[in-house]
Amino acid sequence: MKRRIYWSLCLISLAALLLSTAASLSLYYHFYQEQSQTDLMRQCVALSAGAQSSGDAVSFLKAYEPNDEEIRITLLNEKGEVLFDSQADSSHMENHQNRPEFQQALESGKGQDSRISNTVGISTYYYAVRCGSDMVLRLGRDNRNIFGVFLQIFPLDLLSCGILFIVSVFIARMVTKRIVTPLTKAADNLEALPETGSYDELEPFLIKIRHQNRTIRRQLREIQEDRDTITMILENMQEGMVILNGEKKILSVNRSAMNFLQPAEHNPVGKPMVSLSRNMELLDAVEKAHEGTAGSGILEHGSQKLRYFVNPVLAGQAVGGVIVLVMDVTEQYKAQKEREDFSANVSHELKTPLTTISGFAEMMKSGMVREEEEVKDFSSMIYIEARRLLSLIDDIMRLSKIEEGRETFSEPVALLQLAKEAASLLETEAEKRNIEIVVQGDNVTVPGNATMLYEMIRNLCENAVKYNVDGGKVWITVKTQPDAHISLCVKDTGIGIPRKDHERIFERFYRVDKSRSKQTGGTGLGLSIVKHIVERHHGKIRLQSLEGKGTTMEILLPEKVGM
Repeated sequence: MKRRIYWSLCLISLAALLLSTAASLSLYYHFYQEQSQTDLMRQCVALSAGAQSSGDAVSFLKAYEPNDEEIRITLLNEKGEVLFDSQADSSHMENHQNRPEFQQALESGKGQDSRISNTVGISTYYYAVRCGSDMVLRLGRDNRNIFGVFLQIFPLDLLSCGILFIVSVFIARMVTKRIVTPLTKAADNLEALPETGSYDELEPFLIKIRHQNRTIRRQLREIQEDRDTITMILENMQEGMVILNGEKKILSVNRSAMNFLQPAEHNPVGKPMVSLSRNMELLDAVEKAHEGTAGSGILEHGSQKLRYFVNPVLAGQAVGGVIVLVMDVTEQYKAQKEREDFSANVSHELKTPLTTISGFAEMMKSGMVREEEEVKDFSSMIYIEARRLLSLIDDIMRLSKIEEGRETFSEPVALLQLAKEAASLLETEAEKRNIEIVVQGDNVTVPGNATMLYEMIRNLCENAVKYNVDGGKVWITVKTQPDAHISLCVKDTGIGIPRKDHERIFERFYRVDKSRSKQTGGTGLGLSIVKHIVERHHGKIRLQSLEGKGTTMEILLPEKVGM
């Protein structure tokens, strides 16, 4: 734009100079021509008067010496014959009767004409007047003389024009810079627009730009806020999201998708889907989505199970991109498996005592048991199995209640006191086998549910007594830990747990020794209940056990809620 404005101003200046120069030269030429003709008229009249007063016009003219050598003097009689000519031999000149200026002078006393002379062959201006009654005096001047004077001043005029053009170019450059500089600054930085009043001519334009500048800044700010919001949402989504464009290149991938798929490349943006995952099932689904077909499925990624959804994004009739959504469904699958196992185990555990009760009852009904002692034994077996069934149902209900989270956790609970109460309840059973129970530690409290925590301690202590050796010992210790946790430790000198069973003892209905559990009346849900109570209280379980040496169960509970 700067160049266009500059050259436009230069061309305008040059055109103006040329036009003004041509006009001035034309005016000067015409002025000089008129002035020369007026001088010729005056000389002709004066010379005619002198010739008439001399008495001999020819002799007077011969003796006359004009100041301007370019002036031609001619004396004619009334018949048009040349009596005298200052630049030619009059005896050889043709008759001038048909000359316009001669005829005008005879008729009106004066006449003029401009033409090429037949005598000298050059452009000449003629002026004629009557000289007496029978003669005409004519003066002529060469027009080339006038043009010559014009040519003499033309170089000077041209030089002046050149100087003025150079000055115009300089002024055009300054004006162009003054106009364009603020606009250039505005183009580089919209914040640098000149203030109101810098250029009155540009003010409407600048006002419009300022308004658009404010609008653009506001829109950019809104776009940035929306972008930040979308980015924050995507990055904090638990689900993984991948967005691909129509060219099958990754436009965006959030943190969850990176964690789920664990690509080899640090930044797969701008690359094909294969750089993010090499799973052929997923890649095939993405390829079909680019063809317009949505898909879903399950991926096994290590120990994880990932459900994916692949959907095309339509732009009119064509596919403009693809969105891939990945969710971790490992826990759902695990929970489903646990429910299935639980249902199967519950059915089995309930069926076993019911079968026993039904069998004994049927034998008694049919009369197969007649002896009093046999009836007593069968009744005892039915009672034991019924108690076992009731205990099992009670544990199932208790576990279901814990899982549903219907219990409150607002009360401070004194763990040492609960431990003493649980130990007191087991004293009779422990004395039968000469097992010593020792309760020790700090009087501390934890936030939680007293009933559930008592259930936890009782289950741990029951196991410590049930699976102990005769004459063994059980220690129940409550201590404050440096990491703001409370430790509840139940240690015994019992039979211990084989190492291969350490990972599974907290599963529902899992028993290390099924025959011994049946003897002791265990349901297989005790440690599972303990685990769920600990998790509900945001705690941790630590297990140390050696087969034949004993077992240590340590529960770590936070001192404050939410730790």
